Amino acid sequence: MKITIIGPGAIGLILASSLEDKNEVSLLVKRENYDKLSHKGLWVIQNGSKKSVNARLTTEVSDCDVVIIAVKGYDLDGTKELLNDFKGKIIICQNGLGMIDFNLSNNNEIFAIVTSVGAVSLNEGVSEFKGTGTTVIGSLKNVTKKSEHLVNLFSSNYFKISYSENIEEHIWLKAIINSAINPIASHYNIKNGKLREEKYWRLVKGLLNESIQIAVANNIDFPIDPLEATENIVKNTSENYCSMLQDLKKGKKTEINEINGILYQIGKKNNVSTLLNGKYLEKIKSIS
Repeated sequence: MKITIIGPGAIGLILASSLEDKNEVSLLVKRENYDKLSHKGLWVIQNGSKKSVNARLTTEVSDCDVVIIAVKGYDLDGTKELLNDFKGKIIICQNGLGMIDFNLSNNNEIFAIVTSVGAVSLNEGVSEFKGTGTTVIGSLKNVTKKSEHLVNLFSSNYFKISYSENIEEHIWLKAIINSAINPIASHYNIKNGKLREEKYWRLVKGLLNESIQIAVANNIDFPIDPLEATENIVKNTSENYCSMLQDLKKGKKTEINEINGILYQIGKKNNVSTLLNGKYLEKIKSIS
């Protein structure tokens, strides 16, 4: 299958490496970065070993069956102009809740990937794989046929992937977990493992519980217990800096609006307490 990935960041490169064994993969990059990345190449580092990613570089979407969008949440709407003439399948892989309302004029079949795979962008064109985690894929919009076969696109070297009949539950679950882990770890400039200390864990649980109530008021069920899932992620990624803190350390824009910001808006709409989401929304904005 011919697949184009939009977004050559940490997850985009891991996706490309996972897909290239079974598919013809292209990686869409900005025109100003094309020559540099063509010269430097694309790489994934795992356990100190450096592996070349052999995806073809491109600056436009053309002649492909599937487009995977792996950009930051705040860049999602900006991909629409790249997809005006594309009528194939769309798969979105990113943090936040923004993808739930994403749609295109061609009424493309839209799917979502939700993953806890650990990846760090070391510099342009280089991603470090930090751990497998769990990954699910499922239909989001305009899908009329069973699509479990999409699982088979990926090799198992990075993704232990399964198909979900209700991907929206997984999107919400990850968003509320991120709403608790990311702002606390980022505000206090600590690795995920440090969050297990009582003084931080109390704050994480407070934010998590508020976000759960916002989700419940929006008629969302969860595939697993959010607190247990949060505990497992903090434990399994104890040596990692969360993606929001990584962005802050690099002087980049964060996804606080796409995570806590959207939760704050939904909570206000449903008359649910948003005190903590609002508090940390402003705290992270003030340092970014």
